[in-house]
Amino acid sequence: MKRFILFFNVSLFIWFACEDNNSLNVEIAPLEDCAGILGGESICGCTDSTATNFDSSATYDDESCIKTIEIIYNIDDSLPVDWIAEFYIVINNLQNIIPVYRNYFNVLQVYAWNDNIDDPYLGIEGGSYVGGESSLPIMVLEIPNSEFLYGHIHRFSVIAHEYFHVYQRSLSHSMNLWNDHPNGFDIKWLIEGSAASFESIYIQNYYNYNYFNEQNYVDSMVTIDPSIFESYNSNNIDINYSSSVFMTLVLVKELISLSHSEKNAFKLIYKDFMLSEATNQNWENKFESVFGITVNDFYNSIKTYPVDINEVLPSDTLIIEEIFD
Repeated sequence: MKRFILFFNVSLFIWFACEDNNSLNVEIAPLEDCAGILGGESICGCTDSTATNFDSSATYDDESCIKTIEIIYNIDDSLPVDWIAEFYIVINNLQNIIPVYRNYFNVLQVYAWNDNIDDPYLGIEGGSYVGGESSLPIMVLEIPNSEFLYGHIHRFSVIAHEYFHVYQRSLSHSMNLWNDHPNGFDIKWLIEGSAASFESIYIQNYYNYNYFNEQNYVDSMVTIDPSIFESYNSNNIDINYSSSVFMTLVLVKELISLSHSEKNAFKLIYKDFMLSEATNQNWENKFESVFGITVNDFYNSIKTYPVDINEVLPSDTLIIEEIFD
C-alpha cells in the first residue's frame, strides 16, 4: 500500500492586523491527495483483485497493477479437435493455479501442431520446450501423432510441464537468461524436477492417473554422484527426467522431516526458491537459505534412499491448488 501526497504551490496567506493584541492569522490552503482531491485521504494502490500486487486497503487505483500476461495462440489444425478443446481447458486450469504475471515479460506466444506434418511456423523448431528471448518467450508443443493414436496421457501432461517453465520464468530474472550465463540459472534437477513433478501432480489431480509411473527410470547415479544431474549433459541417463523428479521428491521428504507440511515443502521448491533469484554462481547459498539444508548435506541424504520413485511419492491427498494458496 502506498499513500502519496502531492504538493502543489502551497500559498501562505498572512494578514497583519492592527489589533490590540497584535495577533497573526495564518491560513494554509488544503493539499491534494494522490487522487487529486483537495483535502482528501485516498489510499493509492492496485485495486484489481486479479493482480499480483492487489492492495485490499487501496481506495484509489494508481495504475500500478501487475497483471497476468497475454497469451497468443497459434494452434495448427493438424491437431485433433478434441485435443484442442482439452488444451484450452488445461491452460485455463493452470492460469488459475499458477497465474503468470508480467514481471519480466508481457506476452507469451504458444505454437502447437501434430508431428505428422512439417513444422508449420516459420522459424519455430519442433519439439516441446519454452524458449525465445527473455522478453519474448515462446512455448512450443509438437505433439507426437502416436500419442493421439494410443491415447497417451503425455499429450496433456506436456502442456502442464511447459507452462510450468513459463511460470518459473515469470518468478526469476535468472531463468530468462541464456544457458551458462553466470547470472542465469540452469541447474537441471531443480528446474526439470520441479516441472516434471508438477506435471505429474496435475495429472493425478485432474485425470486420476499416476504419471509418476512414467518417471520411474531413476538412474543409480543419484545415489553415487547426485551432482551430475545439475547439468543438462546428464539427459542421457535422466529419462523423462526421472532422476530429477526423484531428487525433487527426496527434497520434499527431507523438508517434511524438518517440520514443513507436504504442501509447504512443494511450495518452497516450486515458488520460493525461484523467487530467491538463485543464479549459477550463488544457487548453493540460496538453497541453504530457502530450505535450511546445505546442498552437500542434501546430496548425502539422497544416498540413504532406495533408488525407487515409489519410495518418495507424494501423498494421494495432495491437492495442487493448496500448494500455491
